[in-house]
Amino acid sequence: MFKAVIFDYGCVISTEQVKHEIEAMVDLIKISEDTFKSYYYQYRLEYDRGISGEEYWSKVLSACKVDYDQELIVKLINHDLKSWTVTNQAMLDWAEGLKKNGYKLGIISNMPKDILKYMRENFSWLKNKLFDTVIFSCDLRICKPDPLIYRQCLDNLDLSPVECLFIDDSEINIQAAKEIGLNVFHYRGLEDLTTLQAMFVK
Repeated sequence: MFKAVIFDYGCVISTEQVKHEIEAMVDLIKISEDTFKSYYYQYRLEYDRGISGEEYWSKVLSACKVDYDQELIVKLINHDLKSWTVTNQAMLDWAEGLKKNGYKLGIISNMPKDILKYMRENFSWLKNKLFDTVIFSCDLRICKPDPLIYRQCLDNLDLSPVECLFIDDSEINIQAAKEIGLNVFHYRGLEDLTTLQAMFVK
């Protein structure tokens, strides 16, 4: 019997990355989308561990061999932020229902400071403490799939791995969670929410 559900943020609590914001970043840099994504993700874990947006985008733009200034970096930070901050309301509604039924809730997310700052200022579900613990990589300077980030969440919840269900869209993160004993659900899209809901019908 589960006592807690632990959520990833990106593509689980949030929607998939917003396409037109990706296109806006590509248009600003004037390179192919494939090249952009390659360098965007090459340095992403460093950003998620806590380097500044300016440092992250300087690395990306230098790798892309693009001339840049501070104005361009500010625009990219803004589009990137917007691309990850559309929430999946159906998932949040389900989380609220779980909370009312006595389950503990957690988040483990790889998250850069710029996006997290916006979320903390604007998302009511973070302000009202819907989640019993929220673990963001930029705060700990540790990213999934490092087992330490999962263990920190479990310590905060005061629960064992077998008492928790972890939901993530990344196979790498799912496997790491399984290795420390967490129950896992590999989330692939909103159609999976019905399956999740059925797992908690009493």
